[in-house]
Amino acid sequence: MRYLSFLILLVLIGCSSDPSNQKSTDPATADKQTTSDKAIQLAENWLTNPADEFALTLNKAQELITAKGSHIRIPANAFMRKDGSQPTGKARLVFNEFQTEGEIIASGFPMRYKTPKGDTIQFQSAGMFEIRAYEGDEELELKKGKSIEVELATPSSGMYNFYQLDDNTRAWTEKASNLSPVPNRYLEEQEARLKELETITASKPKKPVEHSPSDRLFDIKVDPKKYTEFQEMGGVMWKYVGKKKESDPAANPKLFHEKYEFMRLSPKAGEDMIYEVAFSSKDDTITLDLAPVFPGKLKAKNEKRLKEKIAKFNAAMKEQEKVRQQQRNESQLLRLFNVDKLGVYNYDRQYKEGNIVPVLAQFTFEGKPLSDYPLASVYLIPEGKMAVIQYDLGSAQAFAFDPFERNRLIAVIGENEVYSLSNKEFQALHLDRFKNRPAKIDLHRFQKEVKTGKDLDAILASK
Repeated sequence: MRYLSFLILLVLIGCSSDPSNQKSTDPATADKQTTSDKAIQLAENWLTNPADEFALTLNKAQELITAKGSHIRIPANAFMRKDGSQPTGKARLVFNEFQTEGEIIASGFPMRYKTPKGDTIQFQSAGMFEIRAYEGDEELELKKGKSIEVELATPSSGMYNFYQLDDNTRAWTEKASNLSPVPNRYLEEQEARLKELETITASKPKKPVEHSPSDRLFDIKVDPKKYTEFQEMGGVMWKYVGKKKESDPAANPKLFHEKYEFMRLSPKAGEDMIYEVAFSSKDDTITLDLAPVFPGKLKAKNEKRLKEKIAKFNAAMKEQEKVRQQQRNESQLLRLFNVDKLGVYNYDRQYKEGNIVPVLAQFTFEGKPLSDYPLASVYLIPEGKMAVIQYDLGSAQAFAFDPFERNRLIAVIGENEVYSLSNKEFQALHLDRFKNRPAKIDLHRFQKEVKTGKDLDAILASK
């Protein structure tokens, strides 16, 4: 989701300090990067990544959970307007995560980093996010001394550096290095909560057993101090609901006149309003299936209690589904960092290729040359590396690839105009035979509508 005004941009990227691969010290690099940035901005004008949006309670601390399983903790009174005043209206937090190659392309954020030594290296991402806050349409900022804790769901293990993107220069700044992910503690907490909820939802509350005026009802006289389970049963009448006629007190009056020394009451398995009541005397023990009948005022009281039990049951069922959905969204690993400024952040490290083959690429799009599309970008995407290597009109002849990777190409030309080349098609070109020589690379147009990063991922998955 793109917000054109009041942008609060944070970018963190992890990167290794080894500049041996994917680097450039060419003085013309700055101009090439400017062209690339324009090409990226062309893509971001129409490609989107749907973001999570949360209503903020400004004077209270909040914990938010995104659709992808990231956790965000915001302290109370964390935001201010640009003039330093306190926001008082409706505010919202917008959080966007980029965890796939398609989402990274659609984000419009560069995936190159210029080291303090002046070398330019290619990023390999472990997750990128963008965090912003607004009051109405006005951008908010974090107050000095306030920070937001972000536990970012990550698809990657291993150590990565953390980077922030400058809104104006679109250059990355390293914030921390060699950060490892941690196991997701929320998974264990959610499992424990589900077990608690299962005790409530094991059986749905049922209405009392129906009775008619002709039913033979009876009372059970007990000492409520001795039999505490009967403390809430005062005034309740009982109806036999068992299947054995000889055990029906109505058919066997002797049972009514027996004095019992011990009694036990317990809910019948799988039932809610039927009890097994065991009566023990010196000579015998009988067990009856009995249902309570609530006469007069007790009926209204019981109906109220039943309504409360059903409401509790329904709330537990709803929470169960919510927790299960959270479990489905949770990542096994999280990356934790506190950000003191809103914007774009990225966990990255240097993408290291093996034995790369440089080729003077001549990109064409169903025969049309790249020169016809001066702001187009072609992205080399090695499978499973979370690396998106961008080439444009100014850098096409610096194209290089690792022949031992499963390489794919996607080109973003203009609105809903995307071209691609599968790994199979890429291999069929035998580009390893064109080392340091010109080679034509013709991409095919994708015919379906493309609007989001997920659509780009679908192209990559279909090839």
